[in-house]
Amino acid sequence: MAGLQLSGLASGFDWKGIVDQLEQVNRAPINRMQREKSALSTRTSALNEVRSLVSSLRSSVSALRSENALLGKTATFENSTTNWTAAAARATPAGEYEFNVTTLATRARLEGGTGIGSTLDRNALLSDLPLGRTITNGFITVNNTRVEIASTDTLDAVLQKITTATGGTVVADYNQATDRLDLSMPGGGNITLGAGNDTSNFLQVMRLSSGGSSVSSSGNLSSIHLNRPIDQANLATPVTSGQFVVNGAAIDYDSTTDTIQDVLAKINSSNSGVTATYDLSAGRIVLTNKTTGNVGVSVVDSGGGGLPQALGLTTAGASLVAGVDAVVQVNGSTLTSRSNTFDSTIHGVTGLSVTATNTGTQTVTVKGDTTSARNALNDFISKFNALQAGIEKHTRVTNTEGKVTAGVLAGSREMADISRSLRQSVFLSAGVAGSVQRLSDLGITTSGIENTISITGSSLLDDKLTNATDDVRSFLTTAGTGFIARLESMLGTSATDVGAASGKIGIQLTSIEKQNKSLDRQIEDVERRLAMQRQMMESSFIAMERAQSQFQQQSSYLQRTFSGNNK
Repeated sequence: MAGLQLSGLASGFDWKGIVDQLEQVNRAPINRMQREKSALSTRTSALNEVRSLVSSLRSSVSALRSENALLGKTATFENSTTNWTAAAARATPAGEYEFNVTTLATRARLEGGTGIGSTLDRNALLSDLPLGRTITNGFITVNNTRVEIASTDTLDAVLQKITTATGGTVVADYNQATDRLDLSMPGGGNITLGAGNDTSNFLQVMRLSSGGSSVSSSGNLSSIHLNRPIDQANLATPVTSGQFVVNGAAIDYDSTTDTIQDVLAKINSSNSGVTATYDLSAGRIVLTNKTTGNVGVSVVDSGGGGLPQALGLTTAGASLVAGVDAVVQVNGSTLTSRSNTFDSTIHGVTGLSVTATNTGTQTVTVKGDTTSARNALNDFISKFNALQAGIEKHTRVTNTEGKVTAGVLAGSREMADISRSLRQSVFLSAGVAGSVQRLSDLGITTSGIENTISITGSSLLDDKLTNATDDVRSFLTTAGTGFIARLESMLGTSATDVGAASGKIGIQLTSIEKQNKSLDRQIEDVERRLAMQRQMMESSFIAMERAQSQFQQQSSYLQRTFSGNNK
């Protein structure tokens, strides 16, 4: 009997089409509610757009508090080509400040003693000598005579080569007491060393230059190995593992594993306040204060390992080159400073900082930062006008050739209140002391017809930002009645950016959400009833088809039966 579910199979009546038409007629309420949901969705999009514009305007208003926005100050030099630098805070009093630097601050440094490395071994290969640099193979020229140099030569062999090559006119020797090479001409005359085509750097490494009848190295030759363990670093004084203190910072070292370079790195990364380096030309360690001024450098061997003595930092040969304090006159008053940056702790001017790079006189002018101010105000004006334009777009009612078109938020009392309150708020008096009471006192006004605002008094704005900064600050930031506080309060009642919806816009969005949920429930109820009605109608028509089929079968049977009896 499954075939009886086919529409009209037995009756010839297309009842399925009738069921579909009846269902379509009964779906009218659903179609209406779906159109309502679509309209609510459009309204939600418009409200969210306005809320986003409100949020954007609130951010712009808050940005006016920024140190670098409307309340900022600039510090510029009268001499625009100077390499001095200056900065001012918003609390820095406007005006001119003359800085006359007669002495720049310098850093103190502790120069370790020289001769900290063991003297050279005459019988060592050139490649093994602790000279701080590698001697290259090639030749040198001595009194117009070439002398071949090989890294596999011993120092003594090279000295003999020089003496032999010059026929004994130049005698070369190494003085272990002075750690220098000595060249002499027993017969008199001038020693000429080097030529433009020399290929070995032996003369440079040995610090030898042309001169009279006797020439010596310009400095100690022996160096220390920076990248070998301290025990193998060629120090003249034996060292054991231990600790020493630089400006109160403890430096630990292991003489068997740490290198001199490791120790220098430990000093540099500590809180000693110094930079440690090795001066190859002088053959000594130098500790330089990171800050300038007349302050010292202290080194103490606290662990008994002997490294500071071996490096010449605590021996008689060490010398402290004192730092110098800066001397500056600020508007005629003579002051001293350990730094070349002169801030309020030196001159007493709040927020003003000037850094000098040379001696001389420079005049600094502090005034309101009109560039940043204009950028901040232009951003506020742009966001203000965008919000008003967004409200106008969604509430506008137009009449074109008799056809009236209303915006999706037309007639919204809340949108009208936001637009009106916004316009009123920006032009109310702040009720504060000073020459700036209203936005119009900064040259920002409205046309009187439209809700948009613009800068109509450019020169007035520049004058207030430059010469009445404190008045502008009072107008903007006074608690309760100030421009920023008033705008933030007003905008806060309109919408929130995140979280639970509140304010005028949020309340509408919440109401729409409730309406959508109610419509969804109603649509579900109608859909259920329609499904039940369809099932009942289909069951009734199927029963009709079944009865019709049975009637036809019985009728056929009777016809066949009676037809047979007649025969």
